[in-house]
Amino acid sequence: MIYVLPVLASAALFALYKFLPNRKSFIYFCGALLGIFCISAFVQGLRSQQDLIDRAEMDEIRAQQKIFSDWYAAYQKDIDHLDRNWQLYHSIVETLKDTDVYELSTYEQLSDLEADALAEQTHIHALNVPYGLDEECSAAILEIIRKTGAYVDAQTKVITAARTAANPENFINLYVLNRLIKDITIRESPAGLFTAAEISAIREKLTIPGEDD
Repeated sequence: MIYVLPVLASAALFALYKFLPNRKSFIYFCGALLGIFCISAFVQGLRSQQDLIDRAEMDEIRAQQKIFSDWYAAYQKDIDHLDRNWQLYHSIVETLKDTDVYELSTYEQLSDLEADALAEQTHIHALNVPYGLDEECSAAILEIIRKTGAYVDAQTKVITAARTAANPENFINLYVLNRLIKDITIRESPAGLFTAAEISAIREKLTIPGEDD
């Protein structure tokens, strides 16, 4: 088939050469035809180049989507751990309120929780922005890490202060202990960890038009 087209084109040009009124008209016609061909080839080349660029951009976005997805999955586990620690803290404190006699187990539970909280605090502060993301996404993740670090610091501070107050060496009576822990919890508790804006900005940046998130 590829050989038929040149033959047909040659035959058409020969027929035009025979039937056009003069050679000058034939030359003008061929020139116009050549111009149209060159313009068409140029436009097609631009389209092909743009297609290559678009594919490269989409491949880059998909690669960054994978990087962020892996990082966020691990980060979500850290958040779950922080939530569990905080729920356990409140459970211990609530149990203390309902107890008529001071129990050493309260101090031991808070000591174990503090050790876990300190380990998680160290882990959170060791988080890094994953390699391979663009500047905008990297800045958003850096802000998420900063906020999470501030949150875990405040959470750990509360747990440590409560453990210190529950130390048998500092114990006076249950009323005083409950009052101390209540004041510590109100005064030092972390504000909510609000990272929705940063997460949304990253997902929007890494969205390919026409594709689902």
